[in-house]
Amino acid sequence: MAPQMSKTDDGLPNPLPEELDRALRRATDRTISALTALRKAVLLHVSSERNRGVALSQIKLDLQEIISRVKDGAGKNGNGDGDGDGDGEHETVSAEMIKWTDGLYKRSD
Repeated sequence: MAPQMSKTDDGLPNPLPEELDRALRRATDRTISALTALRKAVLLHVSSERNRGVALSQIKLDLQEIISRVKDGAGKNGNGDGDGDGDGEHETVSAEMIKWTDGLYKRSD
């Protein structure tokens, strides 16, 4: 179980220190922006490929290959330990991207 924040005299948790709160907000904003940009890029890719007549299964295969190349590059250029995915972030984001592909392929833009 994770350690709990200390309580104030009235029994409520202490608020986050101001600098930690600001850092958390900035990180959250950047993450949401990055995920939004990623989803838009996947939408454009899927729409383009669908309009060219590429089957959904092939688009998924191509996207998985792109994801693998990016993951490999992150391991080599990121933190230097070679795997670039210490706690499974790539797998989580990759799975979501593939799920997006299904819905975006079926969209009638």
